[in-house]
Amino acid sequence: MDTLPLASPASAPVAFDYATMPADVARDARAAVERYRDRQKAYVIDTGRDLLAVKERLEHGLFLTWVQAEMQMTPRSAQRAMAAADALGSKSDTVSYLPPSALYALSAPSIPAPVREEIVGRIEAGEILPARKVEWMLHEARIAVRQEKAEAKLTPEERRRQAKSKRDAENRRRRDHEKWKQEQDERRTNFLAKADELATLLVPLMDEETYRRVYDLFHEVNTFDMRAALAGARQNSAAAQ
Repeated sequence: MDTLPLASPASAPVAFDYATMPADVARDARAAVERYRDRQKAYVIDTGRDLLAVKERLEHGLFLTWVQAEMQMTPRSAQRAMAAADALGSKSDTVSYLPPSALYALSAPSIPAPVREEIVGRIEAGEILPARKVEWMLHEARIAVRQEKAEAKLTPEERRRQAKSKRDAENRRRRDHEKWKQEQDERRTNFLAKADELATLLVPLMDEETYRRVYDLFHEVNTFDMRAALAGARQNSAAAQ
């Protein structure tokens, strides 16, 4: 059995209004939150500290045997806990609200130190980063690292072709956007011209009261219904004559 939870609800720190509770209940609720956060840290960072201290004094094979036999932990979970303690031990209070899954992700060796420092720094500065946001930022960082490694293996000619491909793709995107924008501008210009034509036809036929009523009704009907109503009214008028 693995005593370190490998997954935990990716919930964000939520600003709760304790004024909605009776004073004694609010006091106990706050205390429960603090105990919960302490347990969250202990699951990962505090346990990782203990493991690091023992590991330094044991041979590698003996340490893993001890972890599995005495702590009922998998080697992977032990490594993750130690990585969390090593990377985040000095910032345990800052990241204490994060669930174990986010702590594991934040301290993973695959995460560049500048990315980890940026995230922790933003939290220290008072920004509330939900666990899902943290994990998404780390996911993007891992993708960027993989891309950098892949690009590092390219030959100079392959890099030139890749750069050209990126430029071509960006140029196509820019041209498509400009074309779309031009089409939208032309469509808008056409709509405005048609509206001006319609207003020019209608205004001379209306007195002030009729104008105000028509103006108000245009806010309550759509074009399709208006066309159908006009056709129907014309047919009725012709039949009456």
